[in-house]
Amino acid sequence: MKKSLALLLVCVMVSITIATPRTTAQDPAPAQSGASAQLTNQDVLEMLKAGLSLDLILAKIGSSSTKFDTSPPTLAELKTAGVPDGVLMAMVKSTGEPTRATNEPSHDVEVKIPDGTEVEIELRNTLSGQEAKVGDIVDFTVVRAVQVNGVTVFERDASARARVTTAKKAGRWGKAGKLEWAMQDVQATDGNRIPARFTKRELGDSKGGTVAVAAVATTVLLGPLGLLWGLKKGKPAIIPVGNRYSIFIHGDAVAKGTANSASSITQ
Repeated sequence: MKKSLALLLVCVMVSITIATPRTTAQDPAPAQSGASAQLTNQDVLEMLKAGLSLDLILAKIGSSSTKFDTSPPTLAELKTAGVPDGVLMAMVKSTGEPTRATNEPSHDVEVKIPDGTEVEIELRNTLSGQEAKVGDIVDFTVVRAVQVNGVTVFERDASARARVTTAKKAGRWGKAGKLEWAMQDVQATDGNRIPARFTKRELGDSKGGTVAVAAVATTVLLGPLGLLWGLKKGKPAIIPVGNRYSIFIHGDAVAKGTANSASSITQ
């Protein structure tokens, strides 16, 4: 009986030994939490040392959980070690959380642009009545973006066009030059050109009356020499580059624009 009890006790002890795993110094460390996967300064240095491209490094920073030391002394050390400014900036801006891609819908919104919507434009090139011809295109750019109901319909630097309707060179007898243009359209955010209105007329400096009177008086006194007065020309009509004008949308129009855009004027 005693032998049977002793044998049973030995079996139980052997079972316990087999079921309990042993932990030794050679056992691998258990997997650490996600904190160990955070990108560090050393990781960035190693990526640069490996010759990875700047775009790839920036993408890795943006898509990873990070734990950067961006104190001024450390940034100075990284700069000395050859880390590009773009990478340093990405490290400073990193929030520690990876950038998550979103599937947000497009911000393009179709809106109605009311008749009379104001757009400020700027002349791209100096316009001269001595060179311009009727029908020539006059190029402008939009000075600042324009919004309608919070939606940007005309972006800054968008194209605007007019056409020369009258172009006369300055002539003899002090006849001034003449230049007129009429607005044609403005390019909307979606690429469509929206009709616009505004007419500009520019006259040169005319002294025809004074010159004619002087010529007649001189002809009476000096004969044919007085006709030389007729060679005096009036000043040409010139509109310098950079001139700005407020134009207006002609008729109601519909365009697709970008919502919540900055640096704009809400109509």
